[in-house]
Amino acid sequence: MKHILGPAAAAGVALLASALLAGCGNGSSASGGGTFPDAGCLTSGAPVALAIGARSNSPAPNLSPSDNDLLTSAINADQQITVVRVDGAPQSVFDQAYTPSGANPALQKQGYNKYVDTLKGILAGTAESATDVRAQAAQVNDLQALDVAASDLQHVGGGDLLLLDSGLQTMAPLDFRTGLLADDPQTIATYLKGANELPPLQGIHVEFSGLGWTAAPQGSLGMANQRKIVQIWTAIANAAGASCVAIDPAAPNSSSALSGRPPVSVVSLPKPPPPPKPCSTMNLDDTNNVGFDFDSTEFRDPSGARATLQKLANVMTSSNESVTLTGATSSEGTDAYNQRLSLERAQAVQGVLIQLGVPASRITTVGDGSHLPGRLNDRGPNGQLLIGPAIQNRKVVAKLIGSSCSSS
Repeated sequence: MKHILGPAAAAGVALLASALLAGCGNGSSASGGGTFPDAGCLTSGAPVALAIGARSNSPAPNLSPSDNDLLTSAINADQQITVVRVDGAPQSVFDQAYTPSGANPALQKQGYNKYVDTLKGILAGTAESATDVRAQAAQVNDLQALDVAASDLQHVGGGDLLLLDSGLQTMAPLDFRTGLLADDPQTIATYLKGANELPPLQGIHVEFSGLGWTAAPQGSLGMANQRKIVQIWTAIANAAGASCVAIDPAAPNSSSALSGRPPVSVVSLPKPPPPPKPCSTMNLDDTNNVGFDFDSTEFRDPSGARATLQKLANVMTSSNESVTLTGATSSEGTDAYNQRLSLERAQAVQGVLIQLGVPASRITTVGDGSHLPGRLNDRGPNGQLLIGPAIQNRKVVAKLIGSSCSSS
């Protein structure tokens, strides 16, 4: 196989721009097939779509050696290469296959080299916004970039999709500024599926590269949140029907972000919820493992929920306080349905507290549906469900009450 492209840095994008053609004979195509070495679930000789986050707050992207070889194999097999810019308004900046032409080997090689040089130029960044892989719009929408890339691949019967980005999206419906790092990955994927917000990944092999690795001014996520980002995007890809999902095993990308790109908001990291204390009001939700499965009164993490509620029970036992449990839901569903579901969630918490020794007479349960005072707005300007706020609205609020508590 001819090794066409190699790692380099030019115009600020650490991709393929200064690579040199390896002696490639007459430029005729070479067929691929089978599983490509070191490429996870990707397949050689198949169409390839690259979704590239050459933007603020994310390290300058870089293809791993196996991904580089995969791209080369696609070119040699005359397969379509798609390049999608990842920013606040993702779009395809290159969508073309190498088509062998020319009456003799010299002309074929000339056409082959021209195609490769064009692709290298795209990956280096161009002066025209329509073909520039570098971010042009503020913020970042990885979910839409996957949709654009996957839609192009669907037109040619599937293939390999590589997302090179930190994955820290800052736009609805997957805005990580709304606390998604504290939420359950499968819950996020389920919400996106229910809202018809998943990209068309059926029949597509997906690889993520650089997930969770950030650049200034976005601070480091830390290992736990990096793992959470990987889990979230893996759950999303699986829920979207990807044939397989792989994480690029290459070394972490510690490069700086590109300069001069449109701004991307900084995502604040979630803070651990405070433990219960006398006369307090606390949210019982995903952040302290008392979250519920979608459209259910079942705890997502039964053992974690019990451990949190044990702490609440301990406070009630030592302080002799009572508790009012108010269930709440997101805005999906009718008022009547949400009222019933929220009450049943409060009663589910009540049941565990009673098992832990709290007298039933000291527990009051209330359902407030999707009308809890102080709830987050979980609908966007066009009525679309906002995943982060919706998950945070699905909770039970515990208010401790006792003789020593202020009446205010």
